[in-house]
Amino acid sequence: MTHFLFTAAGLLVLLFVAYDVYATILDASGRAGPLSGWVNRGVWAAARTLAVRFSNNRRHRLLNLVGPMLMPSLIVLYLLLLITGFALIYLPRMPAEFSVLPSAASANWIESLYFSGVTLVTVGYGDITPRTHVVRFFALVEGASGFALISLAVTYLITVYSALERKRVIAISFYHQAEEGADAAGFIAHHFFAGRFHGFEVVLRMAARDINELQESHAEHPVIHYFHPIAVHKSMPRIFFLILETCAVINSCLDKEEYPEMCSHPEMRTLEASGLHVLEQLIFALGLKDKAPDEDPAAASRRLQRRYRRTLKQLAEADIKTHRDPDRGWEIYREQRERWETKLHAFCEYLGYDWEEVTGDKDLRHATDEEVDELQS
Repeated sequence: MTHFLFTAAGLLVLLFVAYDVYATILDASGRAGPLSGWVNRGVWAAARTLAVRFSNNRRHRLLNLVGPMLMPSLIVLYLLLLITGFALIYLPRMPAEFSVLPSAASANWIESLYFSGVTLVTVGYGDITPRTHVVRFFALVEGASGFALISLAVTYLITVYSALERKRVIAISFYHQAEEGADAAGFIAHHFFAGRFHGFEVVLRMAARDINELQESHAEHPVIHYFHPIAVHKSMPRIFFLILETCAVINSCLDKEEYPEMCSHPEMRTLEASGLHVLEQLIFALGLKDKAPDEDPAAASRRLQRRYRRTLKQLAEADIKTHRDPDRGWEIYREQRERWETKLHAFCEYLGYDWEEVTGDKDLRHATDEEVDELQS
């Protein structure tokens, strides 16, 4: 009976680890396994609770440490659970089904853990060796499991950091086109020359492709959610804001008769749909609920009106013709912002970013390169 209980407990631990490794590393469903999901969320929640007490600089630096620590911590947990699971199988058979050198003799549970550990990492000193077919089989499986886990872990680390590099490249591209900040009007004016837009549809097409690639990266490797760049312009919330705000400005601020190729271009509609869809997918994967900025409706309306008027002024200064009916344009802009602002705010807050440093709604200088330099100094 003891053999059965310990063996069953050990097998349950091994099956749990195998499922978690499959769900976290091999399955691209957008959700981590139960253990890795609990570790990721628990560590992130603890770090955020601590970080909110600090200034922006220290908060970003603290949260920046979480992502790189999560993956090696999870791999260590997998190794410890595998060692424990196989040790439970060996324990009721120790020392009767093993050959133990007198110098290695100790308590049965210590010998079981020790033999399990050296077998998992394929060291095998030879001071404890299995004698029966059953124990030899489990030792063989354990050695293969250790080799497979370490191989998968190395591959996982490489793919995660490749995806992070791709995300940084995309973010920096948006950053430089948006006047090194969160300036959607500057992003649009960047592609305007001699009275027309040049190559902007290509930029919109690439942006839609990029945002969908990022969503797939987060689905395949959920741990990417918890990599917090110190530089806000490299963060996912800034990418989403520039994409969705650019679409809102095109729909509400540009003269549709003067620039019909922009306002009705399929690439713009595709980018808008892709940006909103990917944001909703990430919100769902993280289990978040929509959350509006902490202000009353009148203050929110004034904030958006200031942003809208400032955008119209910037476009006019770039010789871009704006909406012929500013009041109607304002209604369109407000409707556009209301579609995604609460979702993006919940996303920003969860990832540890302030709304103003991501969007620059009140003052674009709060989201400029000077702010980034201050954080990195």
